[in-house]
Parts: sequence; C-alpha cells; structure tokens
Amino acid sequence: MAYVVIINATFADKAQADFIYAQAKSVATTASVARIGEPGERTSYCGVYSEQADGPLLKTSQWHIDRFGIVRETDPVPDDVIPDWVQPAGAQDAYPAMDVFGNPTRVTHNGQVWENSHGDGNVWAPGTFGWVQV
Repeated sequence: MAYVVIINATFADKAQADFIYAQAKSVATTASVARIGEPGERTSYCGVYSEQADGPLLKTSQWHIDRFGIVRETDPVPDDVIPDWVQPAGAQDAYPAMDVFGNPTRVTHNGQVWENSHGDGNVWAPGTFGWVQV
C-alpha cells in the first residue's frame, strides 16, 4: 500500500517556504517512506515556487527521488536515460546495487556507461573502484 502526501501551502515570506521545503527533504533523505510504492515508482518530489504578479509560478528550488532512491536537487532524468554519475557526499546518497526498477545501477561518466560492481553503498568514481565499463 502506498501513501500520498500532497501539500499546497502559500507563505508570506520565502524563509517559511524554504523551511518546509528543507523539512520535507530531510524526511525524504532519512526515512523509508521516500522509497514507497511498486518497483519502478518514483513519485516523491517537492518544490518551492514564487507566485508572480501576473499569475504564473516560478520554480526557485526542487528535489526529487531519483531512480536509485537518492534525493537530488536537480531536474528529474527520464527513465529511459542513463543518468550522469554524481559524487556522493556520504552514505545517504551512495549508489545502491540495483535501481528502483530492479536493474543493476548504471551511470554515465566521461562519456562511458558504467555498472556498479561494488554493491550497496558505492561512493567511488567510475574507473577507480567498484564499477565496470559496459
């Protein structure tokens, strides 16, 4: 069973919106609830938008859960595209052995495709340790 949380809130100042954004990101980073759903589901995301005087919303920040179950502050990468490798900051964003689709973790680095051969918690750069070129 999956649970969906939808928040639509308007704040008078950006500091309050940024605070709620950071809290949601913290929960997604540390809690298993960010990885709920069926294999292949990636539905956790959050953003802060500035409401313009003429009506449209302008995105000021966003995060999402990527295909590896890692919180990223980037635009989502389509499921059919192998994402670029990003240096993990620590265990919270280290690469797992498998992606959310149940496939071996693959990334691109220096124009080549690499597959994680280290297992869960891979923080090394492709070509140095823990990756094989495919």
